[in-house]
Amino acid sequence: MKYILLASIFINIIFANDLVITKKFITSKEIEPKFLFANIKIESSSTLRNIGELKNSDREEIINTLNDVINETQNSKICKGGSFSITPIINYDKDKRKTIGQNVNFNLNCKFTKDDLNTYNKLLSNINDAISKNKLLSLPQPSMNYRITEDEIEITKGELFDGFLGEVREIENKYSKILNKSCKSSNINYGENPKVSQVATFKSVMSADSAVANGIIPTSAPIVDTTRITIDVIVQLNCK
Repeated sequence: MKYILLASIFINIIFANDLVITKKFITSKEIEPKFLFANIKIESSSTLRNIGELKNSDREEIINTLNDVINETQNSKICKGGSFSITPIINYDKDKRKTIGQNVNFNLNCKFTKDDLNTYNKLLSNINDAISKNKLLSLPQPSMNYRITEDEIEITKGELFDGFLGEVREIENKYSKILNKSCKSSNINYGENPKVSQVATFKSVMSADSAVANGIIPTSAPIVDTTRITIDVIVQLNCK
């Protein structure tokens, strides 16, 4: 593990022969995200967007279908959400208000590992089966990508700091030799806001050999890329 001096060395003279040295190092590590994220959206079909005023029977049909999707999602245990709205699409022509159609907004936020990809694809297929029976709704192909979670960042911060602590004795010995003194660390800490390098977002690659109805295609996991997590470590040495 390599440490790079980022800032100038601050030296305070306490007594004639005593020094306090403060140094800032950086330490970093590349990690691969473990979790895939997908957002499943259910929208109005072209029929619903141009239906005009919504009949009670049509509204009930939409709600029943969306409730079926929510129940199916609860069984999968990899997605959350399911709140939805049905709102009119309004147009004004010469100060006259006219309802052109209806807009449905339904979202599911999914988080899972690559091992659960089959569970996700099965859920998506079951949702598609439900939506395909309702001419008023549509299911666009969702995108999928890897993302680093806050928990992964916190764990990596701890690992980096623990690894750095293993090098402290070497740092003490180095400055003891340079200054011809006995240098001991009196304070070591790191910044609470780690640097997370930006990486390209790789979206899911569709599996062309397994199409299902209405164009929804089970997806393979996207190509994972590493993300570099970096922390600043402040070391204070008392040299006598």
